[in-house]
Amino acid sequence: MNKSRFYPRMALVNLARNGQFYVPFLLTVIGTAAAYYIVLALAATPDLPRTTKYAYLSAFMNIGTVVIAVFTVIFLTYTNSFLMKRRKRELGLYNILGMGKRHIAVVLGFEMIYTAAAGIVGGVLLGMLLQKLVMLLLCRMMRMDIVYGFYISISAIAGTAVLFGAILLFNLLLNLHRIRVQNPMELLREGSAGEREPKTRVVTAVIGVLTLGAGYTIAVTTRSAMMALGMYFIAVLLVIIGTYCLFTAVSIAVLKALRANRKFYYKTDHFIGVSGMLYRMKRNAVGLANICVLSTMVLVMVSGTLSLYMGSQTALDEQFAGNLRAEVRYDPTEDTPFDPVALSGAVTGQLEARAISFTPVADYHYLSFNVDESGGVLAVKKYLSGASSMVCAMTSTDYAAVTGAEAPSLADGQMLLFQNGSGQSRDLTFRFSGTDDLTLTAVEPGPQYPVPRAFQTSAVDVLYAVVSDGTLDALYEGQRATLGAEAAEPMQWSGFWNVDESAVQPDDLEQSLDFTGTGSWKRLDLDTRDSFGEEYYSLNGGFFFLGVFLGIIFLMAAVLIIYYKQISEGYEDRERYLVMQKVGMEPRTVRRSVNAQLLVVFFAPLAVAAIHVAFDFSLMTRLLTLFSLHNGPLVLLCTAGTLAAFTVIYALVYRATAKAYYKLVRA
Repeated sequence: MNKSRFYPRMALVNLARNGQFYVPFLLTVIGTAAAYYIVLALAATPDLPRTTKYAYLSAFMNIGTVVIAVFTVIFLTYTNSFLMKRRKRELGLYNILGMGKRHIAVVLGFEMIYTAAAGIVGGVLLGMLLQKLVMLLLCRMMRMDIVYGFYISISAIAGTAVLFGAILLFNLLLNLHRIRVQNPMELLREGSAGEREPKTRVVTAVIGVLTLGAGYTIAVTTRSAMMALGMYFIAVLLVIIGTYCLFTAVSIAVLKALRANRKFYYKTDHFIGVSGMLYRMKRNAVGLANICVLSTMVLVMVSGTLSLYMGSQTALDEQFAGNLRAEVRYDPTEDTPFDPVALSGAVTGQLEARAISFTPVADYHYLSFNVDESGGVLAVKKYLSGASSMVCAMTSTDYAAVTGAEAPSLADGQMLLFQNGSGQSRDLTFRFSGTDDLTLTAVEPGPQYPVPRAFQTSAVDVLYAVVSDGTLDALYEGQRATLGAEAAEPMQWSGFWNVDESAVQPDDLEQSLDFTGTGSWKRLDLDTRDSFGEEYYSLNGGFFFLGVFLGIIFLMAAVLIIYYKQISEGYEDRERYLVMQKVGMEPRTVRRSVNAQLLVVFFAPLAVAAIHVAFDFSLMTRLLTLFSLHNGPLVLLCTAGTLAAFTVIYALVYRATAKAYYKLVRA
């Protein structure tokens, strides 16, 4: 037979014969290639308007390309390693029957060429098919104008082909290296050899407990979003290390403890399940840890971005007392101080000139600056750090305007203090440069005074202090003396009106204002709720899309690992269960023992992932305050809903793969 035809045909036959393993792998290549093509194509969408919200689209897609590329390299390499392990006996047999390693390498090369051609071409075609649908969904989530038309991105095709071609070539080189360094007898023995009983690894267990405990401690003790941002990836790394250590070490210790319990172990169901899991736990542990980590990533990404998207309207409502907002930053020590009445008159005058009806809602002043607390003393600082807090001070009159509550009567040196959603009774001492310390005595706020949250957008804990006019002036002068005139935080004023938003263009309105008599100020921002909300929804919608998109990819990877693990377990258990049936064990007993083992093994990652998410909840809620989301109940609801939906999907995957496992066992 012509060798030029023999090896390509043999490669096709091998792929068909191992279709149970290679078809899911090929589908994964196609799926990830399609996802990569889509994000590359969307990142390079032509003729988009040059505005901030459309810039978000490109930024989010560029993030997606990096994450998908890194994940694909790791996951396809891991999956290829599993496939080669299942084929070691087959390849060793080829070598024994006369095929040299060079010939086997040629066959493997053709197999990879077929896989690359089908995976890359299929992925690009699927990506083209789904590209428009994904673009429409993305535009809907980000509240952008629908981008019509279809285009083929040559750069995305080239990028996808290069990345996946390089990954599959790298896997081929790894496979050839494995064939080169092992002799045929080793391949035959390794293909059929069972696992030795793993040892109880005390050191690994201790490391797992320490790293997991450290990650959980960071999650529950981090008190500000800035600190959470700096510590989040450290906590994630510690939890991942702890997960792998605990699945590897603690699971073995638990199984050995169950085996030592004679009353429990020497029962048919328990004997089969415990003994089977124990002797394969070394390999199982890594796979289960992979499933757990991927499940946690899906849960955290989807629940976090869903919370952000669902909470967008609430966050907008907190920031806009009316649907037209004017914000001014000013220095009250100027020779011609800012006059809010004159500016309000300029705005309302222009609205009247345009025949736009309006209703004044509220206006207020406030001062915010950063502090570090040490020994009960608050030191003013310019820049935020992990340990920083923010002081937000306002007068009694402004507090009443913000909350609608009665204005409290306060003397100089007195304050109402609010923090973390409740009134506080502790005093505050401020340390300013060049002046004496300023101590404010807290007055019991009582239930009639609500927390002023209307303009909270800070990433750190906020100390709300309601003070007298004289005390507010003292706080401003103190932080100005400490930071310097140029670096000092300005006083801020916000005014709100309800208007017909369809008749108002904020930029045009601002340019037409007459600022005569308004005094000196540093900056004016004029926004409507809709104009501000467009960019806000673009940002949050982009995060939500990216979270769901990547979550689907990680879910697909977890499903593939579960499938391969079930099939692998089925092949390894088939002979053992056949022997047990031959010695008199009833098929019903076999099925019951199989179900018990699968339930324990494959629902353990989901249980641990749920625990991870529970500890991560506090850290995630802190991070979400970076995007002005302070709705803890909403985050809890989204997290619980995501976990429930994921559990249903996980159970369906388990049921489908368990059937495949049981068919192999009974074959």
